[in-house]
Amino acid sequence: MQTKGPPELQEEERDIELENILGNLMIAEYQVDKLRTRVTEKIAKYGYADDKKVSTHMFKHDGRWIKISVKVEELTMNKSQAQGVQEMK
Repeated sequence: MQTKGPPELQEEERDIELENILGNLMIAEYQVDKLRTRVTEKIAKYGYADDKKVSTHMFKHDGRWIKISVKVEELTMNKSQAQGVQEMK
């Protein structure tokens, strides 16, 4: 926002679209963190990783049936393996 007055007191012009994008990015990162926490708690609470259970969801969309299956496995990695996974993102 531009204000009238001496140049040293003027504010820089703001890019509202950029601010909105960055705000949405921060919200998305927060939501991902919360979801990861919830998934981890569910795995620990119910022992999904130990039982090798599969969660399945089916629905119909545009005349086609869709089936989504999720299998949870807990892995053990060393630091170099974990770094490689982070770099793939």
